[in-house]
Amino acid sequence: MIRINGVWYHLDATFDNSLGKKEVRYDYFNLDDKSIFKDHEPVIYKVPACNEGDHFYYKEKKLSFTKYEDVAKRCQQAIKKGNVLTFHWRGGYLTKAVLEELLHIIAEAAKEKGRHSQVSINWMQAVIRVKFIQEQLENSVKMEDAYEEENDAASENDAASL
Repeated sequence: MIRINGVWYHLDATFDNSLGKKEVRYDYFNLDDKSIFKDHEPVIYKVPACNEGDHFYYKEKKLSFTKYEDVAKRCQQAIKKGNVLTFHWRGGYLTKAVLEELLHIIAEAAKEKGRHSQVSINWMQAVIRVKFIQEQLENSVKMEDAYEEENDAASENDAASL
């Protein structure tokens, strides 16, 4: 737990370590109760309520999007700069249909610049990481699960069915 300007938030850097492998991730920085307990067990001791999500990392860094157009624009910027794009989707629930639209937007942005996309998804927190590459090596949508040390073939098969 962390307090920012008198408001309590959850922060779990251990889950981020299991997602990031080689990169620093912030999927679990400054979450409210509703968000953290999507994939964390309830606490067994008394802790302050975390009712606000105003300081969620991706929101603070302006990487939390509600519009498809914003995703397309940030993909174009990431490709131009040669950066990996990690963002949070808060434009409603991350349903299969929404994810398909986001994947289409990401793929189109990559295609326009002669690139391919490798996408990793932390479904529970609606965080999507996109790496734009020159060559497509394989289908590259991967579901991430912070509980697993390595994403197994079942997770990759689930992603392929999207």
